[in-house]
Amino acid sequence: MQLPLPVNPQSIHRESLMRRLPPLDTLRVFEAAARLMSFKEAGDELNVTASAVSHRVAALEEDLGTPLFVRHTRRIEITPEGQRLAAGVRRGLAEIRRAVTSIDRREGTQLRITGIPSHVTRWLAPRLHRFRSAHPDIELHVTGDLALADLAQRSFDVALRFGTGGYAGVHSEHLMDDAIFPVASPGFIAEFGAVTRPADMLHMPRLLDVTAEDDESGTNWRTWFGHHRLPMDAIDRGMRFNGAAITLEAAAGGLGIAIARKSLVGEEIRSGRLVQVYPGEIATNWCHYALVLPDMADWPPLRAFIDWLREEATRRD
Repeated sequence: MQLPLPVNPQSIHRESLMRRLPPLDTLRVFEAAARLMSFKEAGDELNVTASAVSHRVAALEEDLGTPLFVRHTRRIEITPEGQRLAAGVRRGLAEIRRAVTSIDRREGTQLRITGIPSHVTRWLAPRLHRFRSAHPDIELHVTGDLALADLAQRSFDVALRFGTGGYAGVHSEHLMDDAIFPVASPGFIAEFGAVTRPADMLHMPRLLDVTAEDDESGTNWRTWFGHHRLPMDAIDRGMRFNGAAITLEAAAGGLGIAIARKSLVGEEIRSGRLVQVYPGEIATNWCHYALVLPDMADWPPLRAFIDWLREEATRRD
């Protein structure tokens, strides 16, 4: 006679918990009702009737043995138990969504990139023909935006940022350092004369990028004045522009002297459209980084793009 095998109580408990897990569709209905605090609005979002939402929530409450909402005549009120469940369901749905998106992304070759407009326009875009030649199978979608993209939302695969490198929750790869120096058009120098000492610029029209004047990037007139020990009360005198790209265009048009990041004016310096008006450069406080989600860092199209960025950062042409 064969004796029955001993039963592990922990195993029974785990199996019981698995059996009690409500269906995912039911949890989605509950989450919508909890977020919108309305069975009707939840039904509209899910393309079902308010009655269907109410019945699904009631079945969930019966299954869990606790009320999740208090029903009033014209509104519903979530209970503390409902709040705890809603928070957990939202986290779980977000993780599922991220996992599914990650799998979908890895199956394609389309790469979505975001970066600050000045860097995308003046550094990245002129070089992309070399990436296309080296990787014709990878399709790039490039967006220039001053807003910081939340990569966790999976709207972009890589964010190109100019900053400190301390970005929580993402994998950060250093691409290159940067430096600043003053630039102007040849026509401007012909009109106002050469700059033989830093103090000469106190009496010349200056152009200010207001997006950099108050940050700690070290890319502004405050940095240059401080380095050369010029009076700080003269910093704010000058024509103002909202962004590095438009400020440099204004300089190229002869409107004044601008502080330029070295990474943004290579082509203009080589062509003679802009000239460095005083020798020497000052290292910036911030550097250039590529930010990706940790679970995407080894995705071949993304890896190829970041490796290419590093190669481009070392080019001197």
